[in-house]
Amino acid sequence: MASSSSSRKRIKRMTTKQRDPNIDGWISDPEAQENFNGSFRSRKIINHKHFELPFFRNHGFAFLKLLSSQHLETFVQLTGDIYPDLVRVFYANLACEEDLLTSRVKGVNIVLTLDVWTSIIVFRIAGIPAHRGFPGANRLDIYQGCLRDPTTKRDYSIFLAGGMKKDERVLAFLTAWILVPRNGNHAQLTTEDVFLLHAFKSNVLVDWSEVVSNTMQKAIKLPNYPMPYAVFVCKVLEHYKVNFSGKASYTPNHTSLIGANVLHHMGMSFQGTTWRFKDEPDEDPVDAADASSSATRTHYEQEMLRMVTALFDQHQT
Repeated sequence: MASSSSSRKRIKRMTTKQRDPNIDGWISDPEAQENFNGSFRSRKIINHKHFELPFFRNHGFAFLKLLSSQHLETFVQLTGDIYPDLVRVFYANLACEEDLLTSRVKGVNIVLTLDVWTSIIVFRIAGIPAHRGFPGANRLDIYQGCLRDPTTKRDYSIFLAGGMKKDERVLAFLTAWILVPRNGNHAQLTTEDVFLLHAFKSNVLVDWSEVVSNTMQKAIKLPNYPMPYAVFVCKVLEHYKVNFSGKASYTPNHTSLIGANVLHHMGMSFQGTTWRFKDEPDEDPVDAADASSSATRTHYEQEMLRMVTALFDQHQT
């Protein structure tokens, strides 16, 4: 009986939170109200995702150093309540003025200044807009460098994430859900994703405020693009002391956490002391076989192996 009562209460709370916003006093301009009602009132908000980095640190993932060098640790762990009505009003009024994103919510002027980027999500305002590409960078070469087996026959016209190495796979998921969130296929990389992965692996400092600003502007330029960064937007409204009282809100639940369940979904399992893809062979027997066979190789075999290894190293360089 207690469980049934709890379910009824949960359903009741959700129905009250899904009511349409009353924009009287929020948007005074009739044209802006028409824009809100026609384009943003029912626009989807992208489901929030966040990391708990200690989990990945304790399980030996190497990509954490790459996140740290890009000053993304605060951003990828960002959590908090979401006020969907206010998020929609923020995007309905969003504009770019003199390279600064501006908006207006409940009579409060919002400007994404240097102070906002650095104080809320600790972005370092430096670097390059890497999502737009690198001079001379080849997307196919970058993608193949992220694969576990780059020689596997595949359709290279689309960049599927399924065959990627462990850390690259998690970085691709993080990029598609948190850094450049979208409503599309998260198992398929976009051109932006490929270039950002290259920046991660090459330790090229990215101007993440530029990346986030570009993604936010897609929500106002593309009519079907869902609204990203809902928690961050609410943090910005809190920074500007927008009044939240009486406004419907919700807190992202356990499905927003990127952790062991996501790794299992990617086809990994925890083996011994590390996460590994389920179809990967055990590394220890292979290493032992190599060690035992090296002593029985002929001089010719050893010389050929040395030459092939040197050529491979030269090719990689």
